[in-house]
Amino acid sequence: MSGQTLVLGGGLAGMAAAVRLAQAGHAVTLIETSRRLGGRATSHIDPASGQQVDNCQHVLLGCCTNLLDLYRRLGVGDEVDWHDDLHFFDKQGHHDVLLASDLPAPLHLSESMMRFGTLTLAQKLAVGRAMLAMMLMSRDQRESLHHLTFSDWLRRHGQTEAVIERFWAVIVVSALNQMPETCGAPFAIQVFQEGFLAHRDAYRMGTAAVPLAQLYDPATRVIEDAGGKVMFGASAKRIVMQGDRIGAVELVDGQTIDIDDCISALPFDRLDKVAGDDLKQRDRRLDGLKHFKHSPILGIHLWFDRQVVPYPHMIFVDSPLQWIFNKGGVGSGECGVKAGERSLPFTPHSALPTPQYLHGVISAADAWIDLSAEAIIDMALRELSAYVSGDLRAALANAKVIKEKRATFSPTPGIEAHRPATCGDVANLFLAGDWTRTGWPATMEGAARSGYMAAAAVMGEAPVPAVADLTPAPLYKCIARVGRVMPRSSVASL
Repeated sequence: MSGQTLVLGGGLAGMAAAVRLAQAGHAVTLIETSRRLGGRATSHIDPASGQQVDNCQHVLLGCCTNLLDLYRRLGVGDEVDWHDDLHFFDKQGHHDVLLASDLPAPLHLSESMMRFGTLTLAQKLAVGRAMLAMMLMSRDQRESLHHLTFSDWLRRHGQTEAVIERFWAVIVVSALNQMPETCGAPFAIQVFQEGFLAHRDAYRMGTAAVPLAQLYDPATRVIEDAGGKVMFGASAKRIVMQGDRIGAVELVDGQTIDIDDCISALPFDRLDKVAGDDLKQRDRRLDGLKHFKHSPILGIHLWFDRQVVPYPHMIFVDSPLQWIFNKGGVGSGECGVKAGERSLPFTPHSALPTPQYLHGVISAADAWIDLSAEAIIDMALRELSAYVSGDLRAALANAKVIKEKRATFSPTPGIEAHRPATCGDVANLFLAGDWTRTGWPATMEGAARSGYMAAAAVMGEAPVPAVADLTPAPLYKCIARVGRVMPRSSVASL
């Protein structure tokens, strides 16, 4: 084959790179090991139910500007259901709803936070003080905390173990796939700064209104319409150097593709295998590959023969089962939710063989990943029974557990120093993936940004995301300016 731009990996990062290049008139070849695009954020047909199920529930927030841009480029921007109400539950019977008021950011969530029954007044005030410290913190100050875990930072700012467990951990484990005691402080602080404080729409949660794979199917057409191609069932075996540049990529089936430019959107462990010693010696970006570790996620799929949950989702404050997403059926409240009476109607994803399909999620699932599916399903039913009434075991029609052992990289203290830049010593190798230096944690937004950055670099532009962050609200910017003139010791003492 003649020289070309080759994209390795059809996950979100590889798709974003290929789509941006295609829409700029570049013919690209995208190779993907599986038969569908999406990587870890895709779907498959469940044989027992006949349904197309997501590998794991993925959500986006209003602050995910580049991911939303990718959806618009693919023409699927309308296939996202937005949730302004976030529903929290605990086993003491509290049902708390996080919902923005008419107050400007960063005060827009303060009213609903003050009504949180799962936290005491003292705990709410402590949360407020920590939030203020975050608002006063510049990016440089935040990044200077790379050696700290988030729980270390929280304790220094007066957060008790109870409030860490019942508030901070609930948010962080879902956003970062890691617990506060093991995740780096800058990653977690960024989640709250950009996702909950800077802009009133940033916290809004979006979920796909169709199976995830259907969001990405249009990418193939976009690439092919520009003269490119998508090679499904193709895997890279070895990246071949020619002098100080990459000259070709050898595939597992023996085919060799000659290239001008290569975008690797492979996971870090996969890149480590296909990058030969010659490439590793020439490109210092690859020195850090050995420092990355994975953090797993469990997806628990439950089909019931009746309605058991009348909410679009449930976030659990005090359970190993962290989330339940209602994937089908209109909440009628017939079975009764112990923690509250409010029922929100919503649109089902598809016609279902049973009245209700729930998708449970456990992030940072190290303690559960090696257990049997039966043990995990038993736990999920037992935990869900603490929040909803009815005989869930008798109502269960089908169940399935999907283990994503390599779901994300683990955002541990110090790992940021090893995240590689888009461009490096080998001029025609561009790196993408949520684990690269995107300015974001391991999220779908980070993956989309990385792909856009790699595409820009191939086109000779500065490797930057295609879309800027949400503009912080005026009041937030005013508070942040105060922090920049305050002595660092004063900010740290809050």
